[in-house]
Amino acid sequence: MSKKELLARALDWTGMNLLARNTPVWNGLIVLNYHRIGDWQNSLFDHDLWSASAEDFEKQLRFLTLNFDLIRIHELEHVLKQPRGRYVLITFDDGYRDNYEWAFPLLRAYNSPATFFLTTGFLDDRKMAWWDEISWMVRSASKGTLKAEPWFDLELSLEPEQASQTIKSLLQIYKSLPGEQTADFMNALAEVTGTGRCPAEIADQVWMDWEMVREMSEAGMDLGGHTVNHPVLANHPEETQQHEVSHCKHRIETEINRSISAFSYPVGAQHSFNQLTRECLEQAGYRWGFSYYGGYTSLGSHDPWDLPRIAIESENPAALFRSSVSFPQVFSQKKVYTNTPSPSTPTSE
Repeated sequence: MSKKELLARALDWTGMNLLARNTPVWNGLIVLNYHRIGDWQNSLFDHDLWSASAEDFEKQLRFLTLNFDLIRIHELEHVLKQPRGRYVLITFDDGYRDNYEWAFPLLRAYNSPATFFLTTGFLDDRKMAWWDEISWMVRSASKGTLKAEPWFDLELSLEPEQASQTIKSLLQIYKSLPGEQTADFMNALAEVTGTGRCPAEIADQVWMDWEMVREMSEAGMDLGGHTVNHPVLANHPEETQQHEVSHCKHRIETEINRSISAFSYPVGAQHSFNQLTRECLEQAGYRWGFSYYGGYTSLGSHDPWDLPRIAIESENPAALFRSSVSFPQVFSQKKVYTNTPSPSTPTSE
């Protein structure tokens, strides 16, 4: 058990979490980020993408609706100018079908708003996300080890008990690659694992369709952009960034027949977007850009192109979730990334 988990449990036991919720120990905006809702057991896809089971998500929703003001995107401008208040914005990334099947009904039941950031190419082309395909190749491989020069020099284990670590190492390599090399890397992995690329019929069952998106929009859920193909934008030239940002916006607005103003950066770490990315967002007509490396926004002081979000992870206990939103200045600090991994030296996330 980590030090944070021990502290979170102590705050629950002593009643300090309850006191914090009834006393203004902080003012500002917390943005929570989810990816998948459901059960990751026995899945061949990236287990780290599951944020909560349906049961845990309902408990989290109940807790949030009782203790905080849940807001929508169009309220951001007003909220961030307030002198005090504790606000929460719930967000989801990518466009997974379980968001519609599990999260959406619960959000409606609790009359809770949320924002869904969509990767439009996943919905249009029904292709597998690169992180899930890497996981699928590792977990489907019949070999015991993996080596793929020149992409990395170390030999990685494909044994089931080492699969999670190997997947994390491969994902870090992918994130560090220049954009034009990512397709070759995926093809190389498909060859050395012996699995080939993930079949299209598997990917088709993973994503929402546009009819689901329109239903959620009409029910009061907000939609936002998350690119077309989910690249690490900072690894690409201006032309690619412009296309990923603007075409995504156009596709969503065409499907829901209303404008969108918010965008979340793929991967979301400090090095995954740059000044050029910010400029592309502004030129495309966005108003807000959301990152993904922790932290919360103090009222009266914010960067509209780098609104921080807190990752919700399925392995975190309930006490840690409660502490993260009750004491964000302690439990939700920003993660600082000082470098990017070398393709020849895999590191864990």
